[in-house]
Amino acid sequence: MAAQINEIKDLIRKGDFVRITELLKDSHPVDITEIFLELEPQECLYIFQHLEFSTARDVLEELDPEKVTFILTNLKAEDAARLLREMSADDVADYLGMLPENMRQKFLHLLHQQDQNDIRSLLSYDENTAGGRMTTEFIAFPKDMKAEETLNRLAELAPDAEMIYYVYVVDDEGKLLGVLSLRDLVLSDPDTPLEDIMYTDVKKVLATQDQEEVIRVMEKYGFLALPVVDEKGVLLGIVTVDDIMDAVEEEATEDILKMAGADEKIALDKSSPWLRARRRLPWLLIALFGELFSGNIIKNFSHALQTIVALSFFIPLLMAMGGNVGTQSAAIVVRGLATGQIDPKAMWSRVLRESCVGAILGLVSGIIVAVIAYMWQGMPVLGLVLGMSMVLNLTIAAVIGTFIPMFWNKLGRDPAVTSGPFVTTLLDIISLFVYFGTARWILKL
Repeated sequence: MAAQINEIKDLIRKGDFVRITELLKDSHPVDITEIFLELEPQECLYIFQHLEFSTARDVLEELDPEKVTFILTNLKAEDAARLLREMSADDVADYLGMLPENMRQKFLHLLHQQDQNDIRSLLSYDENTAGGRMTTEFIAFPKDMKAEETLNRLAELAPDAEMIYYVYVVDDEGKLLGVLSLRDLVLSDPDTPLEDIMYTDVKKVLATQDQEEVIRVMEKYGFLALPVVDEKGVLLGIVTVDDIMDAVEEEATEDILKMAGADEKIALDKSSPWLRARRRLPWLLIALFGELFSGNIIKNFSHALQTIVALSFFIPLLMAMGGNVGTQSAAIVVRGLATGQIDPKAMWSRVLRESCVGAILGLVSGIIVAVIAYMWQGMPVLGLVLGMSMVLNLTIAAVIGTFIPMFWNKLGRDPAVTSGPFVTTLLDIISLFVYFGTARWILKL
């Protein structure tokens, strides 16, 4: 790839665009996009102007907004309009949604009125909802249309549709009544009305529902597309599997970054170190003051440490194990809530189940660490303190790691936010209380 990019840059300097076109003529649009990532906007424009129209359109849909804006604003107005008209409505809406209002209006005015209306409708939805992910380029027919007529109309409409594998059936008001596959349509008697061969148990989502619900439904049923309706049941659009794959990646990235106490909205390759540090600082400050509080706990139990110095040897172990189990439980809960595998209403049963897991982990770990402490220090009572502390600590860690994200989710907030530094810091504090409290109780300090 590096050698090819260097060759292309050299050809650009020489102005040999015939040779560049020859090099890229059999390349996949995604591969051309990767090359564009390594080039300056002006260099991309030079090459873009020499691509075949269909290839140029596909490359444009893959590029980042900055380069798309540069290319479109430097093309002739009629060329830019043609490209936008050939792009799917949802892709145009996604792209325009990232632009300032003045730039958005400029490009919208290049489109036909109907296209403008469709795109403005898509832009009215939050980008993380079913409406924000849907395309309006779907195929729907009235229930009394015959199979043969439907196939003939399908052939006419197919070039402009996002997907033709599913045919939707609607009434006179546009309300979704049923769905049938292209296979069902082909194999049906030509004179059969659609209402006689359609499936009425249609899986659908509301336009206002979060994209996570779309992901759950499509994953559960294995659909290639999912219809989107309004509160009255009117078919508004469809979400296709390629669009939802983007959403899956975004949701997973968002949860991972939130659990780490980072910001998922920062562009890592463009934002300054100061901006990235400022976004992460609040969570780290919470952890900082939490750990300072932990130090104060150790100070208050300094008498116990002076009496049995070996107690201090195991503080990092207790804190780390509690943090690990708590983070594991939180990660399982956050992922389960996101995929629908965990019922948010079953909070207490989930907490009880996870507490049993924590108790088992604590028992096994406690026995091991108790034996090691006895063999190392020759103090059976120290082993007893460590063993009991480990059991209590890991049980509590599992409970906290499960309860906090589920409670946060019940309040309507993103559970991933609470599942990183906050849970870890809280468990560090609790681990010290449990450890020194158990030591004081058993050792009578």
